[in-house]
Amino acid sequence: MTMIKHAFIFTFFILISGCGPSESYTADAISEHSTSNSLVETSAISHDGQFTLVANSASVCLWNNVTKSLQLDCITDKAKDYIEIVKIAKNNQYFIISNRVSVRLYALTTGKLIGEWSLQDHIINDIALSENSDVILLGFRSGKASVINPFTKAMATYQKHKLDINAVSISDDGMFAFSGSSDKTANYWSTLTGENIHSFKHLSRVNHVVMSGDKSIAFSIDAIKDRMIWDLTTGKLIAELDSHLRFIEFNDTKFSSDNKLLLSGSPKQTLQLWRMRDGKLIAQWQAKQLKKRSSVISVAFQDENILSNTSDGVLQTWAMPPAKTLTTD
Repeated sequence: MTMIKHAFIFTFFILISGCGPSESYTADAISEHSTSNSLVETSAISHDGQFTLVANSASVCLWNNVTKSLQLDCITDKAKDYIEIVKIAKNNQYFIISNRVSVRLYALTTGKLIGEWSLQDHIINDIALSENSDVILLGFRSGKASVINPFTKAMATYQKHKLDINAVSISDDGMFAFSGSSDKTANYWSTLTGENIHSFKHLSRVNHVVMSGDKSIAFSIDAIKDRMIWDLTTGKLIAELDSHLRFIEFNDTKFSSDNKLLLSGSPKQTLQLWRMRDGKLIAQWQAKQLKKRSSVISVAFQDENILSNTSDGVLQTWAMPPAKTLTTD
């Protein structure tokens, strides 16, 4: 009887072990450097990984990740106060900073202020920039979204959601937007007319969205379990992220240039790489922690590497997984 009992327990253990998620690739960082001596409120890494924009309580600074030095003099006047959102345009010509009430656009090469917009009746939850910054997309707590051309000063505002807009993304040409809201929907819509093309329902509030620059694919995640990869041409679901975790939170995401991979940065120093055709977790890394609590708050692809910046102000470089890892089921 004892032998049978032990055999049963052993078999049961094997079955449980086999139910867990498959092991994913991981490795140590290949380099790192500091982008801040104090807690980072927010940061953004440029699409090509060349620059990192970092805001803390004392300054807003633009770093050159290649030379590991400051690209411009830091912003240290009143404009740096209470900055909670920063973005870099995909063409590396402009960057934006916002305290959620006003928005300031700067030339990346000179640091010159291009324009400022203040929307006193609206609190900004998220901002997105078109590739050359001729369209600025603002998502508000009111459920409204504003589309601004900073060079012509044209602006249109649309009531896109019934509740808070928590996240926005925009196509490279600035003609299409993707927004996620507490009303449990993610909407894909035209910035020219404000009309929805597709509306995707979720079980709970949508906390994060991202759309590819060529507007072919998008990803949305809610507060409970929906982690959806969408075909924006057909409006159909491609896959869901394959994760055993009941709750996932993303601070930042980026699609690879071929839209086959999604890079995500999360709390607890977590950096992950997902395959879009089936949602499989391909690789994950653990960023360096200097203080008691630290998050990966910005990520990017850079040639054959991956970059991450944390709330501790540590920018790290990671090698991409071997090609075989990216394609193996």
